[in-house]
Amino acid sequence: MENKTSKYLKYAIGEIVLVVIGILIALQINNWNEGRKKNQKEAILIKNIVEDLYIDAAYIDQALNELDEQLGVVDQLIARVSDGNTIPDYSSMGLVRYSSDFRPKTQRNHTEAVSNLEKDATRKLLQNYFIKEDQVNDIFLEYEAIIHNEIRPYLRESGMHNLNSLYTRGNSLQNDMMLHPQILEAQLQEVKSQQLLYERRLKTESFKRLLKELKDNNQELIKILNSANK
Repeated sequence: MENKTSKYLKYAIGEIVLVVIGILIALQINNWNEGRKKNQKEAILIKNIVEDLYIDAAYIDQALNELDEQLGVVDQLIARVSDGNTIPDYSSMGLVRYSSDFRPKTQRNHTEAVSNLEKDATRKLLQNYFIKEDQVNDIFLEYEAIIHNEIRPYLRESGMHNLNSLYTRGNSLQNDMMLHPQILEAQLQEVKSQQLLYERRLKTESFKRLLKELKDNNQELIKILNSANK
């Protein structure tokens, strides 16, 4: 009896050990599958982020080109005030009332998902990029405010807008200027006009500089993410 009991006990212990080993193996396989699914999910997330970064880069390039044109117009007007000899290209002076846009989609689409990334290095890299975007947005709001809240009302109140230009711009036979040259010349002698040009130049240049830095960060980030996601 003692011999049989010993055998049964050993058999039961063996069964328990096998069950425990089976459970541990199952848990390990489950953990491996969950980890694989999470890695696949994060890989898809990084792929989507990179696609949005490419789109943002294209819009940044467009904005930088527009800012160069705007600065060219502002510089012509400032030179006209400074030396009196520079003859502005009056056909392009309407750009003084134009503003470029800055609405990046990467941060807007992925902020929450990025905060939950497992990889610390990738998460911190993206969060630092979003901080840079916020810095650009701060100066963009100042730049936009000068144009929308200061320059456009000033042009309107001084009667500088040329109503006919709404109907003739783009017409090869006639292309009326957006701003009346005579009124523009007279207003350039006013202190308020000169101060607005100063602010316009300062904010536009600052926006362009930070936007260029963001573009460089954007390109570097795309390279790193593409390399890490292979």
